[in-house]
Amino acid sequence: MSQIELIVACLVVGVLLRLSGRLPETAPKVLGGWVINVALPATALRTVHDLAVDPSWWLAVAAPWVAALLAIAVLVPLGLGLGWSRQRTGALLLVAGWGNTSFIGLPMIAAYAGPEWLGLGILIDLFGSYLALSILGIAIATVSSSGRFDAVAVARRIATFPPFLAILVAFATNHLDRPDWVVAVVGRLADTLTPIALAAVGLTLRLDGFAGRIGALAVGLGWRLVAAPAAILIFSLALGAVEDPAARIAILEAAMPPSLGASIIALEHDLEPQLVALMMGIGVPLAILTSALWWRLLPVL
Repeated sequence: MSQIELIVACLVVGVLLRLSGRLPETAPKVLGGWVINVALPATALRTVHDLAVDPSWWLAVAAPWVAALLAIAVLVPLGLGLGWSRQRTGALLLVAGWGNTSFIGLPMIAAYAGPEWLGLGILIDLFGSYLALSILGIAIATVSSSGRFDAVAVARRIATFPPFLAILVAFATNHLDRPDWVVAVVGRLADTLTPIALAAVGLTLRLDGFAGRIGALAVGLGWRLVAAPAAILIFSLALGAVEDPAARIAILEAAMPPSLGASIIALEHDLEPQLVALMMGIGVPLAILTSALWWRLLPVL
């Protein structure tokens, strides 16, 4: 669980940096720019290389897409009914719609299901979370920040989104051997994702940020940690696949806390940063408990 300890430590570092006043107010966006343009693409390049795909895992890989689409179907009408701003609705769609299927999800898979299932976790993260975030997530962020749907602008943002381009490049070159120095450089850049992204979130986290946000926070965490995995469980039951180990991995991954990448995209588009930071700051430690409960529940179904 050393990765989880790193996550908590990086959040605390971000908070301490904010309290120290050593960084300018623009620091979260600068750090977010590094994550979007460097760390996330490097992670995609590293993850895809020599990745083996099992066709029987399609249901598990589809789970993040299902969860994100259900979040839109539920949270958009709810936001309209509660009078939320488009920024708040967009923030919740991103941070509640996508789970952290890599930096928390992969250690959780290794701890609960065993390291032999990490390959499936990587596929869920890449084809599910990353790809859906690169397409659907960017469309949500663009519309939520601008207040209008411009198909050309959205398509342009998706087509030029660095992690999406990295996925395309990775698959196009996956059959090629990579020099050792390329592997080393890509790996080092990918390793910066967790500390920098979480420090950026920690920089925006304030205890006074609860005012006026408790209801939205409860809805977002309720969806991310309870409703999303329950939806994937129902989906698996409907297909008669709940006893499949791959389906159980998909349910565990659906119970993960908010995605770092989705949070940074929300911050980059100025979608209620305080709410995003609260979702991350509370969601990460809370998910460690709730995901354990989900895993204990699955064998008795």
